[in-house]
Amino acid sequence: MAGGNGLRIGVALGDREAVGVLLGKKGAPTGKVSVAFGEDGPEVGNELLQAFGELKSSLEKASGRPTDGASVHVALLPPLADARMVPFPPMRKSEVEAVLGRDVARYFLGANRPRVVGVRLPRGNSRENREQAGASVSVLAAAAPLGLLEVIRSALGEIGWQTTSFSAGHAAWLEAASSTRGSPARAVVAVVGATAHVVRLQGADPVAVRQVPSTDLTAVAEVIGGGTGWVLVLATPQVFEDLSAGLARSGLTASRDPEGWPGAEESTAGRAATAVLELVPPSLAGERKEKRRRNTAGLVGAAVVLVLASLGAHLWGAYRELGALRERRASIESEVAPLRAARDSLSNLNTQIQSMEELSRSSPVWARSLVELSALLPEDTYLTGFFASGDTVELEAAGAQAGEAIQALREAGLFREIRLQGLVERELEEGETVVERFKLWARLPSLGGEGKGS
Repeated sequence: MAGGNGLRIGVALGDREAVGVLLGKKGAPTGKVSVAFGEDGPEVGNELLQAFGELKSSLEKASGRPTDGASVHVALLPPLADARMVPFPPMRKSEVEAVLGRDVARYFLGANRPRVVGVRLPRGNSRENREQAGASVSVLAAAAPLGLLEVIRSALGEIGWQTTSFSAGHAAWLEAASSTRGSPARAVVAVVGATAHVVRLQGADPVAVRQVPSTDLTAVAEVIGGGTGWVLVLATPQVFEDLSAGLARSGLTASRDPEGWPGAEESTAGRAATAVLELVPPSLAGERKEKRRRNTAGLVGAAVVLVLASLGAHLWGAYRELGALRERRASIESEVAPLRAARDSLSNLNTQIQSMEELSRSSPVWARSLVELSALLPEDTYLTGFFASGDTVELEAAGAQAGEAIQALREAGLFREIRLQGLVERELEEGETVVERFKLWARLPSLGGEGKGS
């Protein structure tokens, strides 16, 4: 990750010199300063602070721009970082690191002080292969003093640089070999000072790590082993020529850095950002955790803002559509007013019809009979009383001829049974009957399923 000014710097740090490279493009400016490590203590911090200050000035002069706030990736060269192959049963990377961290002195000579470890598992160490394989695998492990890493972080902070990562230089060498096209390299030979660090490869995975004098060409060839192929040699031009001639006698072909870096230090600095064999001290791990927490909080806050903005846009759109609908309704109000009046009238008619049908269904059967009864009686006869109970009625009537009225009702078939109750009362005037009053009891033919009432 780039620093505050966007610059990324790779630093290869050895016990005699430090090389810096501006990362991001081929042929970027480089800087080189001397370093003299003595005993641990304040002297180391002061020496590193002075060396990094000179390196910063050198890079700024070469690039023509300030480097304050740059993000720095540090690759430690031997002997500051030690690397070796360690056999382990099939395990996860975190498990291997935990085992190494508990007993560093068992795997690295002279590791009697706290150290930070990093590992690179073989590329075939997938979960399926771990479950199928029963034999141990060779893991490339690296370690560096914890105190040294913290001093480096402090010194870089003093000059205005931000420490982004630490790694062992062997990781950069493996990255250089894997970036070359064609058949895989037999080995990588990185010459640092007077020592040739030989990493023998099998495909893309290291299988052996050795240190021999760079002038002992026979020993270098023996570490690589017999056979043909090509070897990546990271060294100065003169040393490269000597090694190339010695390897040719063994049937091997020497190849330069594919990116054209002139030596092992520059090649390491140019690939210092690789995550292989990363060394993470506790302070850097805590800083990364805090940064992830802040990033997560920022993402959550951004998500909340986006949700609120989306809801606001949705609400605004809904109000806009509602306003458009209201305007449309207002524009057609005059056109739909007659239709609404007709609809209301039709609704009222339907309501009245339903009320009449309901009354018709709920009316007792004798209500219709009463209408028919008034039509059947003679013109001079009229009802004076009407009493109903269930399917029976009692009639009180008055007329000129009671017998004619009774006969008419019987012949009409309106009732299935008619009886005269009591006697017929007659009113006389001048000896002649004027009005006859009588009472009848009658029963309707049948109520069927209709309701009863009185």
